[in-house]
Amino acid sequence: MNKTISLIALMFFLGLNTHAQEELGEASEKGRIHKLALVFGYTHIPAAIEEGIKTKEVFVPTIGIDYFVQFAKGWKIGAVVDLELNTYQVDFNREQLTRENALVTGLLFGYEFANRWSFLLGPGVEFEKNKNIFIIRASAEYEFELENGWGLFPSFNYDFKKHYSTYAINIGISKRL
Repeated sequence: MNKTISLIALMFFLGLNTHAQEELGEASEKGRIHKLALVFGYTHIPAAIEEGIKTKEVFVPTIGIDYFVQFAKGWKIGAVVDLELNTYQVDFNREQLTRENALVTGLLFGYEFANRWSFLLGPGVEFEKNKNIFIIRASAEYEFELENGWGLFPSFNYDFKKHYSTYAINIGISKRL
């Protein structure tokens, strides 16, 4: 009797193990869970002051790195780091605040709500030597799948800040690992 139960249990666990390996293999081939990206774009600064002249707007070149991990079907969490490559001033709390090569970071939670469309949202900090500013970032992107886990994606970011907000239009290249 013990041999029969042991044999049935062994067959059950071997079958379960084979099924789990098949599912894991399919998941790693189709939707790799780690994504690393290099992002280039322009950040729109409304009502900026550049070289002492007040302008309606300034577009600042930006470069960034993103890292995301998919933790459930459609859901992901990740970190973003963007560097604004310019110096400008903004009206901040009734004074002119200089922003020089600001480093924008964020911890974003995302969901792929349609085929290759993602929406991301999360808190962050804009680090800069004159004043660090807390932000909330909302982002949308559409990823074009290329071969061997590579991807190309345009994205739109909106950073909510206390006294002014910015948006960015980017293009990124990603690698799923």
